Amino acid sequence: MSISQSRTSFTNIPRLIRKILFLYVNSPTVVIGRNQNPWLETNLHLLNRAKAPKNGVEPSYTPVTLLRRRSGGGAVFHDEGNLNFSVICPKPIFHRDKHAEMVVRALHKLGAINTRVNTRHDIVMGGHSSAPVPQRVVHFDTDDVESPPVRATPQALKISGSAYKLSSFRALHHGTCLVDSPNLESIGAFLRSPARPYLHAKGVESVRSPIGNISSTLGGLSGSHLMQALVTNIMEEFALLYKVDPDALFSAQKLRDRPGFQSGKNWLVGAVTANTSVGVNEIEEDIRDFKSLDWTYNQCPRFTFSTYPTEEDPRLRPGLPSNLHPSTRIFLRLKFGRIIESCISMSDDPETADFQSRRVHEVLQGRQLHEILDWRQALNGVADAFGSSQDVLNLSEWLNTKIGRRPS
Repeated sequence: MSISQSRTSFTNIPRLIRKILFLYVNSPTVVIGRNQNPWLETNLHLLNRAKAPKNGVEPSYTPVTLLRRRSGGGAVFHDEGNLNFSVICPKPIFHRDKHAEMVVRALHKLGAINTRVNTRHDIVMGGHSSAPVPQRVVHFDTDDVESPPVRATPQALKISGSAYKLSSFRALHHGTCLVDSPNLESIGAFLRSPARPYLHAKGVESVRSPIGNISSTLGGLSGSHLMQALVTNIMEEFALLYKVDPDALFSAQKLRDRPGFQSGKNWLVGAVTANTSVGVNEIEEDIRDFKSLDWTYNQCPRFTFSTYPTEEDPRLRPGLPSNLHPSTRIFLRLKFGRIIESCISMSDDPETADFQSRRVHEVLQGRQLHEILDWRQALNGVADAFGSSQDVLNLSEWLNTKIGRRPS
């Protein structure tokens, strides 16, 4: 068993060895699945300008980290009020509900008796229980064209999502648990892409669900006291599930507040910090990989961005703002994050529109989308093709709000 005292998401990556329980908390971070598209799953523009509160207090400017994990599944949000759990076990004894049910038993011991594992292997509270549904919850707007429809059972509030990675001999299950997140009302904004109505992508899309905090159903227990109580319960349930030596559980509980390790016959327990990995080449290499912009942005399959219906994506699109020419058309095709085709024009004259598209393609072809921090700079050299620098500025500012990364 291991507890991480690090708040750095890049260091909280469990290693695939034996049977392990790893509990950790991250600073504000959006984590996307291995096969997900960050432009489709997150609001990149918002992440880079976000001010996430810490312990309920509004801080100074604090960007939210974006991290791509190696396992599949959907996008999730981590912060200091969210407890993450990872369990590694032999593949033959693994099933997808096993460790979620372990966490539910720990929650029941706290008094959250209206929690359960649903058919999607998520932990939810309410829905089928006679227990009252907490009032402080977040619902995604089903009328918002930028949000997919809510697919969860009405009033069943999701508090934990899971992802898995299976190898020939081992299984990794990791999940979140919304304990007492101060960002509950912001999570939807972080995970709602303004580019969604215009993007067509292959890969796994997240399923949006109403969410809630465990603290809202437990009365007076909240904050760090609730977090510590849940950590204790999960460790105890893990020990019961896998018949862990009582000495291991006792040692793990003693070490939870300070870094270090203790071991016995067939067990090792400890608490780790961000500095624990220093000098461990394999872990340091993994951390560099996770921090890589190529890993974060370019591991997604082909996708397109289009302001008008196409044969491969015939959906109707929202109208463009009034400060853009009515004939404005924008189309980008990308492969592993690189622009391989573009067509941007603002003229109703076919020859002029074709000229504008060719000029824009000259400056965009082959560029990595994540490297375009500001579309005003990217399109600055083609203003002559459009006849008006103001038109190009308006176009660039609109693109910044949809697929730009630099805050305004």
